[in-house]
Amino acid sequence: MAIGEQAGCAAAPVVADSAPRVHLTIQNGAQKGTRVSCRHVVTLIGSRAGCKLQLPHERVAPVQVAIINDGKKVTAVDLLSASGSLLNGLKMEQETLSDGDRLEIGPWDFTVEITNPPRNGSSNGEMIDLEPSPNVVALEHVDTGRVLQPNREVCLVGRRNGCDITIADPDVSRVHALLLTYRDRPAIIDLVSRNGTLVNHQPVHFQVLKDGDVVTIGESVFRVRIIGSAVAGKAGKRASATPVEAPADLDEAGDLDMAESEPDLISIESVESAQRWRIAEDLDKLEKAAPR
Repeated sequence: MAIGEQAGCAAAPVVADSAPRVHLTIQNGAQKGTRVSCRHVVTLIGSRAGCKLQLPHERVAPVQVAIINDGKKVTAVDLLSASGSLLNGLKMEQETLSDGDRLEIGPWDFTVEITNPPRNGSSNGEMIDLEPSPNVVALEHVDTGRVLQPNREVCLVGRRNGCDITIADPDVSRVHALLLTYRDRPAIIDLVSRNGTLVNHQPVHFQVLKDGDVVTIGESVFRVRIIGSAVAGKAGKRASATPVEAPADLDEAGDLDMAESEPDLISIESVESAQRWRIAEDLDKLEKAAPR
């Protein structure tokens, strides 16, 4: 089992002390019984270098599954892989994970272990924020003025049909980035894409977004808009087309875990839909229609 090098920017942050603890235990093959710790807000699994769990196999997509720990619950998302991923024997799209679930990716079977930390009064890793959480987050496509409001918690952005926002651009990867919520704030994570994701013209791997931030994916530029729930309620028309044309040592417990200074990538040797985004044509019209 080899550890790869982290390409580009820093990984997603480590989960807070109060967040659920997630482990995957390999159930088949030469490494059966190996227990893998998913310590970050987002854990990527796929065959491409840069994923935390690198599974080199023809049935595994370059980036196949994202496991997202938002501090309260754990979600697994299949990233539109050709072979698909199974949860408890059923094809998975975007599902909340529970302790004891069985996750199948290519020829690998994993058992999901989720434990809640004891309540000991520790606040290590918690963020104190005096500002209220945003009501609704939207992306405004700079060239067209279209406003896109996410209709589910984790949204896929990429070139492939089936993404929540599809960008017909050869510089955009088939599944390029994820929009998600981190501590009740919008955030974006690049899915080890070929050309990267920019926020305010700087390449990022994981970035919490603020009102007015500029997100660039390929040739498409979006502005982050934080709008009130009353305004968002007017944006209920559903789009029928795409919005944009265009080896660590094992510890005594058998965990695969590493110090923060070490790369958090693991390569495992081989063992032998989506709701669309709602679109408002013009944000100004929505704001005018909102009650004062």
